[in-house]
Amino acid sequence: MRLVQIQPRSGSRPPEVPSKLPGIPSSAGAGGTPSEPLPVLLPSGQALSPDLRELRDLKNLEEILKNARELIRDLSFPTARAWAAGGGTSVAFFPVYTPHEIAHSLGMLPVTVHGGGEDLEITHADAALGSFLCSISKSTLELAITGCLDPFSAYVFPYICDVSRNLEGILCRLKPGSATHMLHLPQNFTSPATIPFLVTEYRRLIAKFEKVSGNRYQASELTQSLKLYNERRRAIEELSELRRKEPWKLPTSELYLLERMGDLLPPEAHLPLLRRSLEQARERSRTKRDAVRVLVVGPFCEQPTPDMLALVEEAGCYVVGDELNMLHHWTPTVPLDGDPLENMARSYVQTPVDIGVRATPIPKGDSIVARARAVDAQGVLFLTAKFCEPALEDVVLYRRGLDREKIPYLHMEFEERSTAYEQSRLQIETFVESVLFD
Repeated sequence: MRLVQIQPRSGSRPPEVPSKLPGIPSSAGAGGTPSEPLPVLLPSGQALSPDLRELRDLKNLEEILKNARELIRDLSFPTARAWAAGGGTSVAFFPVYTPHEIAHSLGMLPVTVHGGGEDLEITHADAALGSFLCSISKSTLELAITGCLDPFSAYVFPYICDVSRNLEGILCRLKPGSATHMLHLPQNFTSPATIPFLVTEYRRLIAKFEKVSGNRYQASELTQSLKLYNERRRAIEELSELRRKEPWKLPTSELYLLERMGDLLPPEAHLPLLRRSLEQARERSRTKRDAVRVLVVGPFCEQPTPDMLALVEEAGCYVVGDELNMLHHWTPTVPLDGDPLENMARSYVQTPVDIGVRATPIPKGDSIVARARAVDAQGVLFLTAKFCEPALEDVVLYRRGLDREKIPYLHMEFEERSTAYEQSRLQIETFVESVLFD
């Protein structure tokens, strides 16, 4: 497919990005009226051109990885700011699954917001959310309170858990001038009403996007977006296959950076970088290590730090399968013939993906065993976010299947701001030794 220059569609309006933005009110007056808000400065961040040429022109794999690491740690969301400077609007999507193709077809920049990572200090969000909640919920709210999310004109939350539902309710009051949306996803995949239900949900989302972007939905535009996203999914799948067969050439810590970069870029800019990375990774000359092949399960929403992933590999593991960045792995392709909304809905429903926020047609124990065998894993590493109920509940069911088949596993918990890894290193090294020498 010929790649064209990225240009926001006509009618898109940039959001206002003032230098000072309101924070969460320190108290409320009579009748719930907020008192004077706390002014918060936007982080300066890096400056990018509206066409993102500083990123799309990267040629060397090492340069791509370096820029990817810098980009995902920049809490000012420079690609969204650059898109606004070019006259476009951006949408902030909460993981795990959201229909980026719809936003893209309307000339908007879809961006996945994975919380604040290890660099964001939580100072305001604790006042609104309870103590025993996942880190990503608090850091996402902190980003909204402190103005980091102001380059976005819309915010979409998939109903993957009670926390995501409540975040949408909080943001619709915190950002009254912006569009917020709760995307309801089906769990009954056998009912004849499932596909029409999801199509209706997509149309509800489209109605809001049309108002924000100033553009009208066109089925032909969505089909073109689906085609482009299909190509990107295929490129990521090729990178994943290289990682599975020769993980020493492309470790997961690097594949993760390449995928996360795509959460912030339009596919037109991301796809060439993936193809260059694949070509150069295949030509790498690296020595194969005596490491344990593991499947990483659990981080489908909140993501471990890149340093944590590197630690897993340094401690003696080849991660050959994972649940990181699930948006890029939800479905291999979406059919292009017929109604694109129905095709998207059918692909969502019929995908074999098994994660904690989705029901599956086969028992969880059987599913984890099949997934481990599909990537020739010698063991399973449960890397779950603290207080993530969907992931933690599945661990019990998964372990029964692994115990039955005598597949070794290790369960570890993490938080976004994890910085001390010595205990984690010791646990992983002990696990590796038990697999290699038992």
